[in-house]
Amino acid sequence: MRNQSLYRQWQILHLINQHRLSGISKGELAEHFRVSKKTIYRDIVNLGTCGFPIYGDQDMDRDNQVFYYFTPGYKLPDYTLNYEDILNLSLASKLWSESGLVTADSISSILHKIESKLDRSILKFYRDVQRALISDSTGVLMNSDTLGDKLSLILKAILNYKTISFDYYSVQSQRHSHKEVSPLAVKYFNHNFYLAGYYEKIDQVIVFAINRMDEIKVSDKPQHEVSFDSGTYFDSGFGIYVGEVFDVKLQFFSPTSDYIAERLWHPRQKITRLEDKSIILEMPANSLSEMKKFVLSYGARVKVMKPEKLRDLVLDEIKLVEEVYQ
Repeated sequence: MRNQSLYRQWQILHLINQHRLSGISKGELAEHFRVSKKTIYRDIVNLGTCGFPIYGDQDMDRDNQVFYYFTPGYKLPDYTLNYEDILNLSLASKLWSESGLVTADSISSILHKIESKLDRSILKFYRDVQRALISDSTGVLMNSDTLGDKLSLILKAILNYKTISFDYYSVQSQRHSHKEVSPLAVKYFNHNFYLAGYYEKIDQVIVFAINRMDEIKVSDKPQHEVSFDSGTYFDSGFGIYVGEVFDVKLQFFSPTSDYIAERLWHPRQKITRLEDKSIILEMPANSLSEMKKFVLSYGARVKVMKPEKLRDLVLDEIKLVEEVYQ
């Protein structure tokens, strides 16, 4: 509803501008947007508080209706951003904010340049849209000040077909090691960026969390010739880390089943609804550890039907949880 109101107000500005000589009546605006005259009045008041110099004039020669005009001499400024542009800009900046990159100098500079080109009243409108959109701040990286610089270096290496070297901390082994890889593609997932890179030492494409990559250096060495399709690679299974693909079959119980059914978890997923309001979700996966985390996050609202190995991992984790609470 909030976004609909902002869009209507944006259109009202253009209609007043188009009828700057004859004015446009409150009734015409209400009919155009199929809302009440009270709603139009509230919109005009809101636009006035944003700094747009709009005034109403009751015209006795035209059925005593109130017509809206801009103050003489004011012209809606020429700009190339329309409502959709501002909305998209807001969504994009919120996404950058979630990733932590909005604090990077390059991103902040771009946003500042765009904002500086807007008229003060238009900028106020843009900031109102920003306040209406709330980004997800849960689970974000705490120390992401250097993430923008790291991402910039990696993308530069990908575009220039160069290899990179870096120090990497593995959560699994809890050790640091030196890596030299051919960077192939970057994916944004769960508030972090991940690099798919060819690691010649084991002759495989593996995934690295960019926040755990330090001392990144772009070399003069050309990338290795690797047959790689980023879409196929990341979409082959569930999650970010890639391994041998296996089939998963999960039963979700009500009311969680409705939440699961309305989302796309994998391009090749299959959902079957049962009479007891539960659903069966079937899809490919390629990481038992990621799938285990996914299953455990829904507690008693989900049951692993296959594979047996995943079922055993979940049961083992449940036993460990019981031990912790005992």
